[in-house]
Amino acid sequence: MTITEAATLAHAHAQALLTHVGTHGLQGVLGRAINYGQKVSITAPTGIRYQAILYVGKSGPRLVAEGLAWPVELWQTMTAHVAGSVSVPRPTAHSPMTIAQDAGSTVIYVDGSYVELDNWQTVGWAFEVWQQGQSLYRTAGSFDALHADGTRNIAGECYAVLAALEWCERARTQVVQFRHDYVGLAHWALGTWQANTPITQHFASTLTRTAVHITWVKVDAHRGEVGNTRVDKDARQAATSRKPFTDTPELLRATLFSH
Repeated sequence: MTITEAATLAHAHAQALLTHVGTHGLQGVLGRAINYGQKVSITAPTGIRYQAILYVGKSGPRLVAEGLAWPVELWQTMTAHVAGSVSVPRPTAHSPMTIAQDAGSTVIYVDGSYVELDNWQTVGWAFEVWQQGQSLYRTAGSFDALHADGTRNIAGECYAVLAALEWCERARTQVVQFRHDYVGLAHWALGTWQANTPITQHFASTLTRTAVHITWVKVDAHRGEVGNTRVDKDARQAATSRKPFTDTPELLRATLFSH
């Protein structure tokens, strides 16, 4: 395993770990990347910050304490999650793409794009579903930017989530983690940002009504995370080629086509 491969996997595992500890009411942040590892820090309920390094090797991820001695129960929570997380193998010709995620979980990466080309303005969207560290389903599409109501790529970001929710309903998936690089998606969904356009208002309204239980994980764009890189490419390609293309994006009908 190369240093670059290990760093990418360690970063993904660390993000999954921070999401997990967040469900326990704890705050965690990513530190700097090191050879074959990723530094993380967790703030205990006492306010004390503890540090560790998550390494990735041939045998999978492992956690090494750094600095202050960890409280036993907190350390057990951390190490139990890392030990139970999906083992991410070195990419091979038969399995070129893997991500880190909790065992039994469903992760969906989403992204949107906006392209101006040959007098056309087009919005692209894409999402990809992952289970057990492997890609399960992947799709993308595009529509004319006239339907974006001036929101450009944001319309694609929103559309990707709405399309992914339709997939969840068809697949009877009730719990999902959305990984996204545009921070507004989570804010509108959680009501911490005011939705000021028809598209974002429709998006926020739909997310409050869905029966799917969603957690939101912000990922850094263009940092090599496999799932994010793929949907970014798919959304941009769909917008550039206008394939697949729809004249009337159905998931926006409630906002733009009902007047």
